[in-house]
Parts: sequence; structure tokens; C-alpha cells
Amino acid sequence: MNRRIILEGGDPKRDALATLGTIIDEFEKRDAIHLAVEPAIAAHSLRPGEHVGFVEGGVGICDAPVGIVDPFLKSEVRKGERFWLVVYPRTITSLRHVWTHPAFEEEATKQQKKDSEAWLREFCRSADCPGYDVVMEVIAKGNIGDGYDHCYLDDEYIHFGGRDAHGDIPSEFWDHVEVVTGKKMTQRPKYFSCSC
Repeated sequence: MNRRIILEGGDPKRDALATLGTIIDEFEKRDAIHLAVEPAIAAHSLRPGEHVGFVEGGVGICDAPVGIVDPFLKSEVRKGERFWLVVYPRTITSLRHVWTHPAFEEEATKQQKKDSEAWLREFCRSADCPGYDVVMEVIAKGNIGDGYDHCYLDDEYIHFGGRDAHGDIPSEFWDHVEVVTGKKMTQRPKYFSCSC
């Protein structure tokens, strides 16, 4: 082994993952590797081993692939079927059987934001407060309007001037606000109030 290192500049610490996806030389030895996989839904018919990424309706052929369709499948994946997306090696940022990858984080974050926005919209619809857009504007700006229409938030209240607003604000509300805004809320009022 040492002779190979001296003569050919080989690296005895290199594993199969370092060369996966390339033509290997005769010096590579048997190895085992971890590959990141993600359950996915086919946006259209796909063949095993096909290079795919995120598209409208799921995962499919695109200009920014992130991996391949499970290469061990014996037949094509039909639109709407679930399959393993095998993520390209050397692109994930962490691997411990739980892994991260920028493209997947973006998709997960988008879905989480959608879910939190839906929760907040439903809460504002059923609570005694102005609509979602007004509530979120006050939260984002902290202080809007003046005089009779003055709206603001402080440590205890989100106050709406000239609009009806009463009731408790659960802590879950603020968790969803943080997901939607992407910001940590230092003030988390517990009540709605008004001056009507």
C-alpha cells in the first residue's frame, strides 16, 4: 500500500464516496457508503436512475436536479407514485442518518411557512381581531397609524385603534408568526385589545 502512495500519489484514506459517480481505477477497494434518501412523489413518469429535482407537483426532470430516482427499481415510477430520491453524494451538508441539504431545506421551509400561514389565517378568522393582513402588519411594523386608528404591540397587548379586538393570544400563535416572518419575536403579547 505504501508503494502505491509513493508511486502514484494515492490516498489510503479515500473511500468509495469520494469517487462515486466517476470512473474508478484498479486501486480502489471494496467499501460501503451511506447515501441520503428522501421519500418523493413523481410529478410525471420517471425511470430508475433518472436525474431529478423539485418541480411543480413533486419531483421530476428539471434544470436543477438534486439526485436520482431509486436506481434499484425494476420498473418506471408512474405519476403520483412515491419512491426514494437518492440525493447526489458530496452535496449534503450533514449525514447521520438524519441529513441536511440546501434544496431540501428550502422545500421544507416553504411548506412549513405555508402551514403556519394557514394556521394564522384560520386563527385570525375565528378570533376577535382584525384579519390576518392587518394583524401581521402590526406585528411586522410594531406601530402603525396615528390618532383613533393607532395600532401597536407591546409586551402584553396587540392594540388596534378603531377596530374591535379582544381575547387571548396563545403562545402557539407566536411560534407560527416566527415561522412565517423568519424572525425571533422578542415581544410576545398575550392579549388583543382595542379602543373602540
